[in-house]
Amino acid sequence: MIHVVCFLGKQELAFRGHREHDESLNRGNYLELLDLLSQEEHLLKDHFLSSSIFKGTSKIIQNDLIESVTTILNSKIFKEIQTVNYISIQADETTDVSCRSQMSIIFRYVIEEKIVERFIDFFDVSSDKTGSGLADVILSVIKKWDLGNKIIAQTYDGASVMSGIKNGVQSLIKNIYPNVLFIHCYAHQLNLVLVYGAKTIKPVKLFICNLTIAASTIKTNFIELKNAFTHVIEEPNWDHISISTASEFKKNLENLRKERTVNTCCDEAIQLNNDFEYGDKQKNNLHKITYEILDSLIVQINIRFEDTSELEFVELTNEKMFDIYHNTLPECKLFKLLKQYPNMFEENRLRNELSVIYSDNKHLPPHKLLDLIIKNNLQEIYSQFTKLCQLVLTIPATTASSERSMSTLKRIKSFLKNTMTNERLTNLSSLAIEKNLLGVMAKDPTFVEYIIDDFAKKKERRIELEYKII
Repeated sequence: MIHVVCFLGKQELAFRGHREHDESLNRGNYLELLDLLSQEEHLLKDHFLSSSIFKGTSKIIQNDLIESVTTILNSKIFKEIQTVNYISIQADETTDVSCRSQMSIIFRYVIEEKIVERFIDFFDVSSDKTGSGLADVILSVIKKWDLGNKIIAQTYDGASVMSGIKNGVQSLIKNIYPNVLFIHCYAHQLNLVLVYGAKTIKPVKLFICNLTIAASTIKTNFIELKNAFTHVIEEPNWDHISISTASEFKKNLENLRKERTVNTCCDEAIQLNNDFEYGDKQKNNLHKITYEILDSLIVQINIRFEDTSELEFVELTNEKMFDIYHNTLPECKLFKLLKQYPNMFEENRLRNELSVIYSDNKHLPPHKLLDLIIKNNLQEIYSQFTKLCQLVLTIPATTASSERSMSTLKRIKSFLKNTMTNERLTNLSSLAIEKNLLGVMAKDPTFVEYIIDDFAKKKERRIELEYKII
């Protein structure tokens, strides 16, 4: 039963069927798989035929087994966390198929030389999507997983409720953990510069709206337009100009789906623009809008990239600069590191270790340097530089892992399974997202025993699953 749960969880398959009685043609993947296995496994077959107290096929037992597997999986993640020096948090929010707002939380850390990102949970935040509400969820996670002073960075998208400098999540987290660096998701930055820039300028906003409506109209009526122009081309009663125009337009419509048309469209737009005649008033308005666009973009860029200066210490591990650093130690970058993370490094020892690393001919990126140090058992000799590499590798640049977890959410909680509870959603998502870790754990002979122990202790059951001294 545990192996079936792990298999269905890793494959993101539904457990239950619409009708699960014996006469049903499809009783759901869980029951059908157990039935298939019982045809070859006589012990399992005998259990189903003879057991009257505990068959292990009910929806309650399914949920308990899923929860127990997830509990053992999370206990493995918790043990990993206890062994690392630094942890960063990624969070993102989306709306599921039942219109519930779900926030995904990911932990990122380094084990030996490997970067690890672990899915932690989905949280239903529909009742409170304010900065303080979301921050409370993240703070509760930090407390539950006993992160303490290990947390060194937080990464969110560009939503003001997440990144706001006054009441945003990042600010509220910093109030409690002042040394936690906020990293604006770099995958969103330039996109948001354009979005917010366009929103602040009325003519640009109207132009984009009109362009969007036009594109949407063509997309919606693509087949009808194609058929209409095909009719013009094929019917003999249409004049040659109409046929020629229709033929060309039909070809253009078909080419809209091809990437090579991008350059053609840009060239045609420039040619069309040259045909317009601008008076002084139009020219002045054009200059005014251009300046407004540039000013808006400059302001947004300053906002979105304001945290870049705080990351200058990352350059301490930039192997392309080692020759320069060998001659002149980058004091300003070292100062930024010690200021951002006080009492975390032994300054004099770090200086000495950096000098040795910079003078060495092995100019490697941080993950390869860390790998070299670990494989040669040099962690104690380069203790401060090892910590620096781990810290740099722990800092995330995007919320990509959180966004990938959202894709898993949409596959697991589909339209046909929109009544799924959040607890079951999180447990199934953990099995799917952490399938690699689950596969490694399943090879351990004690894995199943740990799950059985957890299952037996969860609640009182009709069958005795534990030996008791009477």
